Amino acid sequence: MIVKNEEKNIERALSWGKSFMWEQIVVDTGSTDRTVEIARRLGAKVYHFEWIDDFAAAKNYAVSQAQGDWIVFLDADEYFLEEDAKRLVPLLEKLEGTKYNALVTRWVQVEGSEELSSGGPQGNTQWVSAVRADGSTGTLFSSTQTRIFRNQPGLRYRGRVHEKLYVEHGKLWESDAGGELSILHTGYSEAEMKEKDKAGRNIALIKKELEANPKDHVMLSCLGDSYSQQGNKEEAARWYEQAVSCMPKRPDENDALCSGIFRNLMAIYVMRQDVSAVQKVYETAVKRFPKEPDYDYILGGKCISLGLYKEGAEHLQRALTLLDLYGSENKAIMLTHNLMRVWELLAVCHFESGDLEQCVNCAVAVLRVDPWRMGTLQELLLAFKTDEERARAVGTPGKAASPAQVQAFLGSLYDLLQPEAAEFVKKAAEGASYTGLVRLM
Repeated sequence: MIVKNEEKNIERALSWGKSFMWEQIVVDTGSTDRTVEIARRLGAKVYHFEWIDDFAAAKNYAVSQAQGDWIVFLDADEYFLEEDAKRLVPLLEKLEGTKYNALVTRWVQVEGSEELSSGGPQGNTQWVSAVRADGSTGTLFSSTQTRIFRNQPGLRYRGRVHEKLYVEHGKLWESDAGGELSILHTGYSEAEMKEKDKAGRNIALIKKELEANPKDHVMLSCLGDSYSQQGNKEEAARWYEQAVSCMPKRPDENDALCSGIFRNLMAIYVMRQDVSAVQKVYETAVKRFPKEPDYDYILGGKCISLGLYKEGAEHLQRALTLLDLYGSENKAIMLTHNLMRVWELLAVCHFESGDLEQCVNCAVAVLRVDPWRMGTLQELLLAFKTDEERARAVGTPGKAASPAQVQAFLGSLYDLLQPEAAEFVKKAAEGASYTGLVRLM
């Protein structure tokens, strides 16, 4: 790994896999903290490389020091869970005598406050579950990366920033281990970004790359990302727009970078309240990446904010359908981070559209996962109350659930004998002006 001022991360980075690692190589590019001291104490071979604004050059220097047959090249803010690390050597042994010179793994972004566990192989996928500091759980965003490769001449990195592996006079043959291995990454958390000003560093390096290749859509997109991370959304949009104009007209359907450009542009236009621009980007995006759910998630949310509940529900439902059909590998970043919110919004849409049964179904789906969401419980009780009022208005009160029946149903979601739960439900009923239920609580 190459490092600079990583004393907070270096011990964890050097702790996994010690039972089978041939050597651990740390190339320092100018640390002023205890990074080098800690790395040496942990037994790593430490080298120094004068920083020349070129990540590929620094990484290639590190590769040149390696003596083993295979190289695992991670950053200091990346690591494997121990159960994943145990799978690594058997996977590499299977590749002996084959054409493969690299191993693709899953790459998972975490925020740093989670307790994590790996689920191991499940068909063709692997899941990583998180228990966050607030007690909530879920799977985290993932993509794929190639960080494990043979130590062979000509297999090196290229690119001043956002560097990639390439093979001189050959081909990178990648074996897919995304179902067995996940690299966990913490470096893009908000706190880390502020501490290291990675965005500002990257802007300078990317602009140098663009001087030589001004139509490189990858670098144009990365420049947009960096400005966005700094909070300069207007400048970010300008570079994303240029990236769209320079990207391939027929990109690979799994090109997460290109699909992400459209996602980021839509999000910025939503923030601007530029509805026509959101719609225009959406129409282009779904043609190029028809399996990406995030576009419908973004547009659905915008429709709802405009009071277009039917259209909003259609887009959100389409997003969920795409997620179910095609999964979240290299896609659905926003949707997978906001699934509970999607079901809450669907409950609102169905209520506003008059479909009380679907409103109840969506609200109950949320509350079975997290019963302490006050807004969702109020939406559920509003639906029951409205149904009762409708039935009474047409002279068929027996067709709607009575407050007593609603109370009995809520007993499947809450232990109403517990004062905390009973008080929570009562407050929700008061917020929904559901007086019949309030009297019973």
